[in-house]
Amino acid sequence: MQPPAPARAFRNCDEARARGAAPVGRGDPGYGPHLDRDNDGVGCEPYRGR
Repeated sequence: MQPPAPARAFRNCDEARARGAAPVGRGDPGYGPHLDRDNDGVGCEPYRGR
């Protein structure tokens, strides 16, 4: 069983991943714009190299 997401935004993606919440969508508990570098509504998404 996963611990619940915090009422506030995760401090960083490491914290979101440790809680099993990554990727985290806009509107989901734990989401914060600082987690969504490309502003697509999904924070802490896996990196896809170019």
